[in-house]
Amino acid sequence: MVNRVMALRIPDSEVPEWSRRLRMARRAKGLSQVSLGDLIGASQATVADWETGKTRPRHETLKRLLLALDLSLLELMPDMPRSAAESVGQAPLSASEVADQFGALLEIVSRELESIGHPSSLASKGRFAFQIWRSAGGTMTEAADPEAARAQLAAIRALLADMRKLTPES
Repeated sequence: MVNRVMALRIPDSEVPEWSRRLRMARRAKGLSQVSLGDLIGASQATVADWETGKTRPRHETLKRLLLALDLSLLELMPDMPRSAAESVGQAPLSASEVADQFGALLEIVSRELESIGHPSSLASKGRFAFQIWRSAGGTMTEAADPEAARAQLAAIRALLADMRKLTPES
């Protein structure tokens, strides 16, 4: 008896537009997921994750991807804010620039936590800020995407508000 592994197909309606555009551009170039991955230093599974919208490429990988497919960022992601699209061509951030941007995010997180009366240590505020930074695409050399950071912060605000409702008043 032969065991077959069936791949689950995600309906196109649930795949982000940029992922569909990526798949179409790859196919238009006559590339398989494996060959595209080889060109840009990514695995076939990673390319498949991008094409289904499960993950998105990091900043440096995105640059290689756009070069390999001969696309601009706005062609791949037309709904991306122009300022974010322009940042893809910029040099990596210096350590002090990363520290400044992360510090600003930490201040925002601290204010938010204090505004709802959440007793947080500096370490826990730092963990919240770091989670937002990483979830929004920030690394040690790349800034976090401001829109993604705002979305993460909104999710944390909602979570903290829910936690506050569950905490009995003293």
